[in-house]
Amino acid sequence: MLEVMVGRVVTPGDVVALSGLPRYEVLAAFHVLEALNLVEVINEKGNYKVYKITNLGLKLLKALEEVNKATIEITVPQAQETQEVTT
Repeated sequence: MLEVMVGRVVTPGDVVALSGLPRYEVLAAFHVLEALNLVEVINEKGNYKVYKITNLGLKLLKALEEVNKATIEITVPQAQETQEVTT
């Protein structure tokens, strides 16, 4: 959601159209993102709100993009073979 907000102001309807996310998820996410100061309302009239991403939101988005570029290497030692002994 934050990615589609970079460099523009958006309404929840814009985000739905640009991201393909369900409207109820977008509306719920805006409430959370606003509470976390990641987006801010720049215009409000009744239920109509226009949002923009904050500097904190841009920093978070950049950090998440950097994490996605990171490579994690996991080494698993080979298991020792066991023999079953029957008596």
